[in-house]
Amino acid sequence: MADASDGRPAFQMVGARSAILDGPIAEPIEQQIYALESALENVPDFAFDLSKTLVESVCKTVLADIGQPADPAWSTLKLLRETTSHFTLLPSDHPNPQKGRESVEKTVRGLLQTIQGLSELRNQYGMASHGRDAFAARLDLRQATLVAQAADTIVAFLYRIHRDALTQTPGARIHYEDHADFNDTFDRDNELVRLGELELIPSRVLFHGDPEAYRAALLEFIAERDGLVYEEESAASSEERARQVEER
Repeated sequence: MADASDGRPAFQMVGARSAILDGPIAEPIEQQIYALESALENVPDFAFDLSKTLVESVCKTVLADIGQPADPAWSTLKLLRETTSHFTLLPSDHPNPQKGRESVEKTVRGLLQTIQGLSELRNQYGMASHGRDAFAARLDLRQATLVAQAADTIVAFLYRIHRDALTQTPGARIHYEDHADFNDTFDRDNELVRLGELELIPSRVLFHGDPEAYRAALLEFIAERDGLVYEEESAASSEERARQVEER
């Protein structure tokens, strides 16, 4: 593993970092990524526990974003299953959806197997969560790096497909940065909000001042853009509209 000359850890979780930076910064996840990178350089034993924690954090964040909070008792495998079950795994215009779905499901099973292996390694060799014999055999940097690379791949996959979905169909937790097309349109159609010498962007004022009004305007914009019928907001109509968007 090459040394980093600029102060950064030598091992970089390129996929996870890139995926996280594509959306609103989730500071706790970013801190966990850095902790894992640093652990590989300084205390590789910690990589097993930190990799598992990172995957769990991303799954819980995804589920919270879509209004499906995780059960604290769920295992890592259960978290991953529940998270992927809410994803639209194929493009809407896929020429062979059945075969394509089967291929994606194989990929998901592979991810589950990766998580299983990661969890087994953690239980046998991780030292952060379990008391253990101080002189017991440990895995070395190569195995720790394998676990971190697996976590990097899983996190990048989960977070990217999740962020892609949110830009099309807002979840329970809406992020302003996800909807630049709506924000730009709203700002063109409305004058700047002036408070004394301050000039405030209309879409930001709406987002922070009245989140529910922002959500309603956003859903109407998406419905008009995608040729759907917009209905006044209700739990049932929101779920139906989300289903219509996913089916397109």
